Amino acid sequence: MNIKHKIIEIIKKKIIKKKYFHFKNIILQKNVNPLYKHDYQINNLINISKKNKQPIQKNAKKIVKILKKSKIFKKIEISGKIFINIYIKKKWIEKKINKFFENKNIYKRNNKKKIKVILDYSSPNIAKEMHVGHLRSTIIGDSMSRIMDFLGYHVIRHNHIGDWGLQFGMIISYLKMKKKLKNIKKFSIKNLEKAYLKSKKICKENKKFYKKSKKITKKLQYKNKYYYSIWKKIVLISIKENNKIYRLLNIKLNNKNIMGESSYKKMLPDIIKDLLKKKIAIKKSKSIIVPLKNYKNRLGKMMAVIIQKKNKSFLYSTIDLACIKYRCKFLNAKKIFYYVDSRQSQYFKQIFMIAKKAKYITKNINVKHHMFGMMLSKTNKPFQTRSGNTIKLILLIKKSLKKSEKIIKIKNPTISNKKLSKLSKIIGIGALKYADLSKNRKKNYIFNWKKMINFEGNTSLYIQYAFSRIQSILKKSNIQLKKLKNSIKIYKKYEKNICIKILQFEETIKEAAKHGYPHLICKYLYELSTIFSKFYEKYSILNLKKKKKIFSRLKISFLTAKILKKGLKLLGIKTISNL
Repeated sequence: MNIKHKIIEIIKKKIIKKKYFHFKNIILQKNVNPLYKHDYQINNLINISKKNKQPIQKNAKKIVKILKKSKIFKKIEISGKIFINIYIKKKWIEKKINKFFENKNIYKRNNKKKIKVILDYSSPNIAKEMHVGHLRSTIIGDSMSRIMDFLGYHVIRHNHIGDWGLQFGMIISYLKMKKKLKNIKKFSIKNLEKAYLKSKKICKENKKFYKKSKKITKKLQYKNKYYYSIWKKIVLISIKENNKIYRLLNIKLNNKNIMGESSYKKMLPDIIKDLLKKKIAIKKSKSIIVPLKNYKNRLGKMMAVIIQKKNKSFLYSTIDLACIKYRCKFLNAKKIFYYVDSRQSQYFKQIFMIAKKAKYITKNINVKHHMFGMMLSKTNKPFQTRSGNTIKLILLIKKSLKKSEKIIKIKNPTISNKKLSKLSKIIGIGALKYADLSKNRKKNYIFNWKKMINFEGNTSLYIQYAFSRIQSILKKSNIQLKKLKNSIKIYKKYEKNICIKILQFEETIKEAAKHGYPHLICKYLYELSTIFSKFYEKYSILNLKKKKKIFSRLKISFLTAKILKKGLKLLGIKTISNL
């Protein structure tokens, strides 16, 4: 059920068909402020009036007069001269909430025409430990993949790992110099990262070492058997470590989802030929570049993207263009979303522009960079693996698990170690993920240990507690709700608020999918939990004389728990018990 969609349909039918206003001018918002009693609001009367060249009040009165005739509205009123408040009838809400209860599925998916959607997320670099800076791409992308899957899209998850480039030439050069290549199988991810950091330092100080690293990189790119076998071992060690973190964080990524930079190596020479043939790329000083007429550097000169170096080696830009071509032409994706931080914004704009010129991206394909703000250090700077001073993601996870263990032990000192381990994972990982997902992805934020693993206020634990509380109520009632013929009735204000909020689940999910905003689901779940908690504190559910009232409130409680569980699942967060 989508209330917003229903109201928009009424507006289309009663207002737009009569050519009073153009539909794009009307903005409908649900009420999120508990101090106001209306359910929805039309709040774009100023722009409507400007376009129609009529006074605001005249337009407002015209809209109110037309919408009052609809059967689903209890009241339509002008508020503050520039808003129209909409109140929905109680009977209509009851009808829809009962129908919602009878449906087995929360949302009826349209499986007739499954649209292929590719989500590019996580994408850690190989030979380095994942640090806290990798958290956002991983969990935002994972949540969005769950949301798109829930809505019925054919979701393809791609983990575009950094497994191809100069860093491998550097690491191999260093290990060769230290005569450690024979022991590569015994290496841990920490050993590999140390080798990378040391090789990086030597490259800056030693030109010969840097040249050797470049030569090895080129040989690797042209599949030298010896270097390729070493590269494979390095990649396997890294993937194994990354998979441990994915399992802990409940991330839907496995080895089948890995489509790293190396996956497109065979396509790279053809990309160069194709762009040269189409006169998109040109040769300049033995390199091959794509001039960008719309982009200028600080000196006012035209910028260009290098796609092949003088030594015939390829760059990230070449790989990304091959990747786009593969996704559009071979996988036939209709939507492609990249979950990469905001620092790559200009780069992706340039790559997408080149791909469109080359006709890899056609008009019927929607490719977007769903950039996110960075997790910053205390010095207000982004975390970087190169510095070697980053907080490792595994350390953050362990800290969160330890904190959750302490909280559980305080509340339940006699808990068994097995139960403690299970609960601490659900609560600790949930708190960690929710702390990040509840923030608008576009904004930067400063990493803070206390805030990151906090269990008070707008947190996953608050939502999980509301879910757990409902579980106890339903268990205590010992009633099989599905067999009850009694329908849901709205007796009090909070019952109406809960029912409307439940019916707003679909529109919230669709809004989150449209913009790539998991924080909208977090906000929704917190609001639903808060409304239910207020209802629970104010009114009795089980200790009532009228059985009809008990059954009605139990059904509302059941639906609330069902939505909370599904919402948390879409965020990749587990609930404490099963419904």
